[in-house]
Amino acid sequence: MLPMVGVAGGMLGASAAQAQEQVEDTWELVMRTKKLRLGAANTEPWYFKDVSGSNAPGAIESNGSVWRGVGPVLGKQLADALGVSLEIVETTFGTATAALQANQFDFMLMLDGTPTRALAIDFLPIAVAWFPNVILTRDDVTATTWKEFDDPKFRVAVVLGSAQDQFVSSASPNATFSRLQGAPEALAAFQSGRVDGVCLVGPEADLARAKLQMGKVVVPKPAYPYPASAGFRYDANDRFKSFLTTSIAYMYYSGAVQQAFEQFLSFRGIDPHTATSIMRESWS
Repeated sequence: MLPMVGVAGGMLGASAAQAQEQVEDTWELVMRTKKLRLGAANTEPWYFKDVSGSNAPGAIESNGSVWRGVGPVLGKQLADALGVSLEIVETTFGTATAALQANQFDFMLMLDGTPTRALAIDFLPIAVAWFPNVILTRDDVTATTWKEFDDPKFRVAVVLGSAQDQFVSSASPNATFSRLQGAPEALAAFQSGRVDGVCLVGPEADLARAKLQMGKVVVPKPAYPYPASAGFRYDANDRFKSFLTTSIAYMYYSGAVQQAFEQFLSFRGIDPHTATSIMRESWS
């Protein structure tokens, strides 16, 4: 999922000192308004604004719109636990940091904690989910390790400058690279046969496989995990952070996060058993 590796935009340079300036912390705000506001970037499988009118499981309604995906489903569970309503606020990964600082919403799931973003907002000390770098490749490719993919005969497409570009350039430096401007170009190269595979993160690769109706997703060994986190404003009072940390840990280890992911895959017509899990314990 390329948005996951994008850099934060908007207001930066703030720190925990901002918490001292807030009259009302997030926990108090949620309790007073009886509303939990979730930032949502329309990026599958994390957030999807569904205008199809589908009655498939996993639909979360907010302000007259229907949302699906891991974020809305988990957000609804958190709101229900708090006894408040869930309000989904549309944003982007690039502007989420500034939107949180501006109090446009209370938190955002699947927002990666980067050093730049951490200058401005707070993050959970645990992961919401984990993603491995994978190769979407032809069905006849038998390689299962990064060492086996480290071959000039293997032509791999990557998005120029992405985390996957940097990673596979180190893990399999002898492969033949096609560095392209975006994921659509990389997938088009794979579809046309100009490359043998594309390096992506697991969820992105599985959705691409379903859309293209070709190829298979390989998690080369050793698997290298990336954590997806959750961002929220700095507060002098850690009550909201404590609630999120405990709740997300429970949701992850109880399987609720994975279940929300699989529910969206099923909505998209993908057999969850053929997709890369977002629980790293399942990769072995």
